[in-house]
Amino acid sequence: LPTSGKPTDHSRLDTRTQAVTSRPWAKAYYSNGLVNEQALADLIHTKGTAITRTAQEAEPMRQWEDMRETTGVLDFFAELTMDVDDIRDEANRLHDAAGGDFDLARTTEKEARDLCLHALKQAYDLVPDFQVFLTERVDVAAAMPDLRREAAEASGNPVTRLPGSGPKQDYYPTTGDQLVSPTLQSIRVQLASLPGATDSYWIPPSGDQEKTEWIRANKDIIKAAAQNSGLPPSMVAGIAWKEIAGQPGPLDDITDTIREQADSPLSPIGPDNLPSRLGGDPDETSFGPIAIQVRRGAEVLGYDPENLTDQQRAMVEESLQDPGQNIFIAAEYLAQLKAESDFADVPPEEMTVEQQQELAARYNGGPYWENDQAQRYSRDFAHHLDQARNAIR
Repeated sequence: LPTSGKPTDHSRLDTRTQAVTSRPWAKAYYSNGLVNEQALADLIHTKGTAITRTAQEAEPMRQWEDMRETTGVLDFFAELTMDVDDIRDEANRLHDAAGGDFDLARTTEKEARDLCLHALKQAYDLVPDFQVFLTERVDVAAAMPDLRREAAEASGNPVTRLPGSGPKQDYYPTTGDQLVSPTLQSIRVQLASLPGATDSYWIPPSGDQEKTEWIRANKDIIKAAAQNSGLPPSMVAGIAWKEIAGQPGPLDDITDTIREQADSPLSPIGPDNLPSRLGGDPDETSFGPIAIQVRRGAEVLGYDPENLTDQQRAMVEESLQDPGQNIFIAAEYLAQLKAESDFADVPPEEMTVEQQQELAARYNGGPYWENDQAQRYSRDFAHHLDQARNAIR
């Protein structure tokens, strides 16, 4: 593995070659960092065990920084019995080596990402019809099915011309620090022309009849969301049938509040160690009649889940709790999952029950959609698919 320097003069390579060349080296630097970090951890453990919550949760580099510098009263008493002078030089060397490797990995990866984004922007700008589509303000909702079909064609043929088309199915604009993302704005514009959604915040549907009534009351929104995402309406209705009988909205709010409080540095227990169903990261809290995690909702709406501002997180939660926006977000997530499947190019009207069932399993299990739990979910989805389909007629 490399220990210093760059493998190639990137200035002499074209953009694609630079990006492809950089990635293995970034992984190599990262692997080096992990080796040095583990060696540091092994060395630290010969001297003692962290007792403060912050130190216990810290990575080895932070633990060593905590050991070599007293940062609080608890640290002072803990370190009275800990002599680190005989490992200080070696620990500092491993700490600096790991930090240098991780920095090289981050820098190299960023260079590759920046090169790819630059090339994508150049390709985007070279398609004049994108600009025509934007400047003529085409009705997005009406045009979306055609755009998705053209995007599917383009995914297998790089020279395909897309007259009047917009972004591909899996293209989701990022919003940076903007409060309302372009995707969320588009959803709200489309909902403005649709009937108001039926809310179930306090009392979710609890049986087949109540589920049928909820879906029937929101059928116009379900159909519009399905059309917008290039899916058969039965797919969205079927997922709604499975999800809308969840826990009441106030319980989601309580769970989120408790997890956020546990995530505070002042809390004696971390959010993952909370009892029963309360345990979990705050961004893994699900909201809305069609239950979607905050992190997943942020990704679908075009926010960066790793760098959400407090205002953006509140906006995502609000959008997930609104039943109309929630349906559109769920449909967009299903569209993302379909784009990752073997039937990504299949038009919505040609999707089979088996394909919809697989999509349901992907919705429930994510990357583990083939496990028993996700498969049971998909079988139950298929079992009630006719009831969901009849409710939107």
